[in-house]
Amino acid sequence: MSKNMDVSKRKQSIIAGGLISSAGIFFAKFIGLFYAVPYNSMLGTADNLAYYGVAFNIYSYLLNICTAGFPFAIATLIAKYSTRGDYQTSLLIKKLSASLMTCFGFGMMIIVILFSSPLAALVMPDEGDSVKTMQMVLILISFALFFVPLLSSIRGFYQGLKHMEIYALSQVLEQVARVAFLLSASAIAVYALHKDQVWALYFGVISTSISAILAIMHLKLYDKKQMRELKRLAKTQEVAGNNDRREILKELVFIAFPYLIVAILGYSDTIVNTLFLSKGLEAHGNTDAEILLISGSINYGVLKLMSIPMILAPGFSSAIIPHITTALTNHDLKLVRKNIRDCVDIVLYIGLPISFCLFVYAKPLYAILFPPADPKNLELLADILSWFSIEAFLNTIGPIFTALLMAVGLRRLNIRNLAIMMVVKFSVAYPLLKYFGYQGVVMSSILAMGIFITLDIYALTSRYKIRWKYTLHKLLVILLAMAALFAVARGCDLIGLKGYGSGRMLSLLQLAVNGSLAMLVYFGITYF
Repeated sequence: MSKNMDVSKRKQSIIAGGLISSAGIFFAKFIGLFYAVPYNSMLGTADNLAYYGVAFNIYSYLLNICTAGFPFAIATLIAKYSTRGDYQTSLLIKKLSASLMTCFGFGMMIIVILFSSPLAALVMPDEGDSVKTMQMVLILISFALFFVPLLSSIRGFYQGLKHMEIYALSQVLEQVARVAFLLSASAIAVYALHKDQVWALYFGVISTSISAILAIMHLKLYDKKQMRELKRLAKTQEVAGNNDRREILKELVFIAFPYLIVAILGYSDTIVNTLFLSKGLEAHGNTDAEILLISGSINYGVLKLMSIPMILAPGFSSAIIPHITTALTNHDLKLVRKNIRDCVDIVLYIGLPISFCLFVYAKPLYAILFPPADPKNLELLADILSWFSIEAFLNTIGPIFTALLMAVGLRRLNIRNLAIMMVVKFSVAYPLLKYFGYQGVVMSSILAMGIFITLDIYALTSRYKIRWKYTLHKLLVILLAMAALFAVARGCDLIGLKGYGSGRMLSLLQLAVNGSLAMLVYFGITYF
């Protein structure tokens, strides 16, 4: 390594960094998607699916607050000081951030435990033992909030150094460990020991803590090699380091606080959907059984399928921070503009067609991966997924603009825009749910996220004089290619390649052929 930690040698473009990070998240989600097939059988009932999905939505919201605040701030500071060649301060940041995130995670865990009872009563219909079971699931999943923030602080350190490959590998290993524990423990409990299927639910949420512990151990092993080199560079650095812990901590909190507010506001869409869904469907006239079926599908199967395009959001958000921070530190505004356009272009190019495929292939995807106990419900579940494919794209592109505004220093504007989005979402979610049912959730997101994205584009354009001409041209080509994708998919349906109704394996083969032909047409048109 050179004097600059060889960050310059390791430089990846923002696209390469984003794709590497997204690839790690993709493989993690891919594993998580296909473990759902056997795990779905172990959970057994729609009630257990609803408990699992709702608990993970609440957990994910709180986790996003933890992992979008201080870890991003850690990455920003590490990128800033390592660019200057100040490794003494970088090492101090690593030590302070680990302690801070441990305390932060412990606080989050206690909050969930204390409020588990009222939360359970809010999100589940009050029948039988549903509230008590939901409370137990929330308590068990709360322990992950202690370990995962510490894990994210270590990842934030390597993110700041642009070691996106270890960042991605860590996510894959975490997910592999989670799935291995989840399936093996649940199978032993349900099939070997003949316990109630609720034990599969309990082991499912406990697996999050187990995998986080193993991922921390893996990064600690990686630390042993990296820390030796960093300490050597710290001893020989020419620039003066900052050893004032209070000042560093203040800087860390100062940078993290806007990210924390952004996380609370930016991920409000998911938590509003979770909190209002049950009561909104009840007001719409759905029965308790229908509410459990719809909420279980949205919070479990639909959410897992939505996460496929949404991997681009955390992947590119992670890559944006160090690259744009470096460009701003070097006062290279031309590179800043290029990074912004490249980031938006690639997310549109990949995110739009994948989200559209959730709409086009909603029925076969649900039939193969999450077949309902009653086949009559397949039409309803496919329709839910079709609607939520819109939300999948909005939740892919929205966080990208959030990360861009944060990275380029437009934090106040970003917080204002997110606050507007949250107010709109809170205001219209319940009324739209009441009058339109589950479609109202998506309608409220279209309205709230549409306003937010428009305001963010205007802010970036005004501040950095970005020209979106070529992005709009690419968008038109993407839409044309998506129309061709739709035509091919429907043509395949007409010749019998529907992807459902022919047994799981044959349906999967049909879907693979149908989807491959459609995507080849998409990539062919856009390439041409």
